[in-house]
Amino acid sequence: MGLKVILPYLLVCYLFFYCKWIEGYKQLSKEEELEFEEQLKRLNKPPVKTIKTKYGDIYDCVDFYKQLAFDHPLLKNHNFHPEDLPYLMINVVEFNHQVLDGLMQSTSIPQRVSQVNKVPKLDFEPVNIELEGGGCPVGTVPIRRTTKDDLIRAKVYSEIHASKMDPLADDKPDTHYAVARTTQNINYEGVGAKLNVWNIPVAASQYTSGRIKISNGAESLEAGWTVNPGLYGDNQTHLYIYTNAGQLHCFNAQCGYIHLKPDIPVDTVINPTSSYGGPTYGITLSIVKDVTDTNNWILQWDDPPINLGFWPAKIFTNLGNTATQVEWGGETFSPPDVPGPGMGSGHAIRLDTLYDAFCAVAHIVVNNTIINPPDDLEDHDDDNYGYSVVNKRDVGDDVHYLIIYGGLGGRTENLY
Repeated sequence: MGLKVILPYLLVCYLFFYCKWIEGYKQLSKEEELEFEEQLKRLNKPPVKTIKTKYGDIYDCVDFYKQLAFDHPLLKNHNFHPEDLPYLMINVVEFNHQVLDGLMQSTSIPQRVSQVNKVPKLDFEPVNIELEGGGCPVGTVPIRRTTKDDLIRAKVYSEIHASKMDPLADDKPDTHYAVARTTQNINYEGVGAKLNVWNIPVAASQYTSGRIKISNGAESLEAGWTVNPGLYGDNQTHLYIYTNAGQLHCFNAQCGYIHLKPDIPVDTVINPTSSYGGPTYGITLSIVKDVTDTNNWILQWDDPPINLGFWPAKIFTNLGNTATQVEWGGETFSPPDVPGPGMGSGHAIRLDTLYDAFCAVAHIVVNNTIINPPDDLEDHDDDNYGYSVVNKRDVGDDVHYLIIYGGLGGRTENLY
């Protein structure tokens, strides 16, 4: 009875102080106002065209060479030329699709997997996230316009996350995971999966995400879906990427990443999203290394893949050579003493893909070949906080390698 009274009280207190914090930042000094204005000038490059989405987001069609990534000192004297763009967008590495213990030729939709190992068909609908009206003109890319409020939220968000260190460390109690990750010490050249997408409620500075990740030491790249009001200023489900390269740490197109696709922004709203019990909607993502030419890491969307953009190899130290670990699953964040948000579908795992969040057709790239992940993946989940992951391995048919994750959340401390 006492817990039922205390938890709502803590949530109200947190939201009150969070709003006061935001309010305090809005009362800026003259120096802070000037600093924000300078940042806005740097972030918002002169557009060739402006597109407003039905969700209220404004995208500026910015000249390809005026992307923020080109502000990086190592990319000032880049060798990307207009004649390279068709190559980068069309002729990236052609992989051999042979997999361990079977073929991965099929591009069919994932199938439902029940507790009794039956696999009836699942209506997995890919989501169309292209901008209306054909997107941006040739030679430009869509960049989300940044407002002063965006910068204020980013400042609060970065202060909340100032202590992010080892992404799976036990001493980071505010961030929680339910992931399956590789343990074999080999060179990974890519990671990918089909992820169903969800929209579940989160509080002001919380987030919940489903993603793929590839890393080498402290450097890593992520791609997936997220509900993150602190980042986007809304409770919509968004596509996202995260770059962790040397001194660069940012979401989406704010650093390091060079976008290519004129009609698909890298931080766009994903809609519709899955409903508990169906129908389910999803996205197909992969991060692959161009081992035959540039060594750049390429972000791919859909099946067959479309190249959205890339991370130049020269911005990395460790990942410039290869990756040593990959993972699939979910992540949440909540400030101290605030009940954590749901993960995945926001419910306990039922081992049924009409109800669970999943990464289907999970795969890795090794020696320029797409293969199934090894069966000895390590499961890392914060079950004591209400999150879990189940590695079903290769279940056959069109779903291939399946990883299920999720949880109710709602806990403020380890139960054990």
